[in-house]
Amino acid sequence: MITLDERLSAVESMVRPGSRVADIGTDHGYLIARLLLEGKAVFGYACDIHQKPLEKAAETLKKYGLQDRSRLLLGDGLTGLLPEQVDDIVIAGMGADTILHILDEAGWENPSQKFLLQPMTKHHVLREGLYRRGYEMLKEKAVSANGFAYTVIQAHWCGKTQAVSDLFARVGLLPKFPCAEAEEYLERQAQSLWNMAKGLEKSNTKSNKQEEYYNLAKEIFAVIKKWKRGEG
Repeated sequence: MITLDERLSAVESMVRPGSRVADIGTDHGYLIARLLLEGKAVFGYACDIHQKPLEKAAETLKKYGLQDRSRLLLGDGLTGLLPEQVDDIVIAGMGADTILHILDEAGWENPSQKFLLQPMTKHHVLREGLYRRGYEMLKEKAVSANGFAYTVIQAHWCGKTQAVSDLFARVGLLPKFPCAEAEEYLERQAQSLWNMAKGLEKSNTKSNKQEEYYNLAKEIFAVIKKWKRGEG
């Protein structure tokens, strides 16, 4: 059986049973293969912008006899896919800007589809960008892997654009779901903001960002304290 790392395992947990799944940036095709082998996905699209990863994905799918329930697609983002072909779309292991670019280029507006997003950088940019584009976050799960803290987001298009607070951009839905991984994630977010504020203070740079970062860090630390007092 194919073993997924913590990040992809979290993504897998958010895929809806019986879905047709597209994995954008599929790499070795492990996620699609695992979903098909477990019967969680009924069909899978392994998509990548580069030929080499698709060749590796093809080997994986062939090894497990999954060619009849899968398709390889070479292209940028969702190029080559039609909205009616898929239910759940995975975009994992990319920066926030790249993920948002893929969503912008596709322009899919189907509320029944779910996007499972795992950003490697600029998590706050992704959260803010989703809401500004008319998406809504439905679930979020923190993941700890290889010394880093990640987040996995399930979102869908709802057509309602809105602004989110700076705090929400940094922590998303995680304060609603206290657990060890979420606590680690929030602590890292708060510490990063605190360090940025300290850096501005030491450089004697006059900026409103210094106070903003301190305040955001304090708000996140306050969330963690509530959890520890059993008030989460």
